[in-house]
Amino acid sequence: MSTTLAVRFPLRRFHATPWDRAVNEGATEWPPSPWRILRALVATWHTRGPYLPADALEGLLDALADPPCYRTPNTVAGHTRHYLPDLEHRKGEQGHTDLTLDPFLSLEPGEELLIRWDVTLDAGQRQVLAKLAELLPYLGRSESACETRLLDEETDPDESWWRPGNGQTRLLAATRPVTRAALEVTTTEVRRRRRTVPPGTRWVSYVAGDTATDALPRRAVETSDVTAIRFAAMGRVPMKATRGMLLADRAHEKAGTILRRAGIPETRRHEIMGTGGAATDHAHAHWIALPDSDKRGASVRNLIVWCRDGLRADEVRALLRLGELSGRRGDYEVSGFPDVEPLFQAAGPVELVVPELYRPSRRWRSRTPYLPVRHRKRETLDEYLAADVAAELRYRDKPAAVVSRIEQGSQMTDRWAGEFRRHRLQEPLKRSRPGMGLRLEFAEEVGGPLLLGQLSHFGYGVFVPDEDR
Repeated sequence: MSTTLAVRFPLRRFHATPWDRAVNEGATEWPPSPWRILRALVATWHTRGPYLPADALEGLLDALADPPCYRTPNTVAGHTRHYLPDLEHRKGEQGHTDLTLDPFLSLEPGEELLIRWDVTLDAGQRQVLAKLAELLPYLGRSESACETRLLDEETDPDESWWRPGNGQTRLLAATRPVTRAALEVTTTEVRRRRRTVPPGTRWVSYVAGDTATDALPRRAVETSDVTAIRFAAMGRVPMKATRGMLLADRAHEKAGTILRRAGIPETRRHEIMGTGGAATDHAHAHWIALPDSDKRGASVRNLIVWCRDGLRADEVRALLRLGELSGRRGDYEVSGFPDVEPLFQAAGPVELVVPELYRPSRRWRSRTPYLPVRHRKRETLDEYLAADVAAELRYRDKPAAVVSRIEQGSQMTDRWAGEFRRHRLQEPLKRSRPGMGLRLEFAEEVGGPLLLGQLSHFGYGVFVPDEDR
């Protein structure tokens, strides 16, 4: 008779960093490795069940030494970002923080992970395993709260299960003879011995089952309430905010191909992409390479897709396949465009997905330069900007605002905006638009997102609530 554990994650998230990966790589160990499972049982025995017989535990661990097979539910990868203070950070001051990722897998409600060993336990071992499974508080990191039970019925694996074999996924497993001392070794002790893996372990390759490779859940988004999708812009080299246009333009270009291959009708593609002369009244998608600040040296932290009138489930599913974005064009590489991997973070109403662009405020400040639309006539620069912004606000059904420049001067492009690339990938340098930083003040609070001016659908003219005034 086989031995099978059923694990349910009531919070619908699984957090676990693979042994040989850094947390900021955004990777999640899936399925949980045999080594992790045995260590979890030992830790539970120490903290919650020390009254259970130690000899039965020792026999149980050795019996479960051979790598199990797994039946995994569908998952979607995601992560959250946290900025933690470093040693130079001072309370009440901005800056001096380090980015830390919290990667995880999202699961469908009620789905269970099955872990099956092809081994028959004696009555004492089975009783210990059943009790430890009942007491197990989490599997993986402590955020992965779980409910575990030992199945009485026999399970019969089919082709959908993960099995040890010649596959690309490798998991850490114990070697025989298994001892509690080997399972209790700490990471510090492993490093002190200058080992890359704990003693008494080996890597086991796994072949993924048919359902294990699903990148998206089959019922990913059921409604059209999705008006925004948020990605983390990950890469070995941070992308400078001054080159964010390159990322937005490339994402727009690639999305058109993805939507076409996904079978989205041409008329609908034009509505989303704003191509083919579609009259969208600024409702087509905005591609926003969102900087982390408006200061010099800022980096692009997120790629936002905002579509005012919403996206359908199949459209969201397609856009989540953006994949790596780069500036490579055959043998040519666009300067200032490092490889960027968009990692999905959230999809839903824009007020929940991008609250920093939505929060109502009377005062707004440029996060990216405003690029005027009209040609300047016989008017002062302030008059010209006021008229240009007023027209842009009317087009978007926003009330009038008092416009002021952040940097004073007579030039159409201020020093801050002059550092930004203000022309698209396929455009020559002479097509670079003038730009500047602005402040807007409304009579009453206005909600965002507020994107105005030329190239606003590619991340220019992004305004955020001005908290400095």
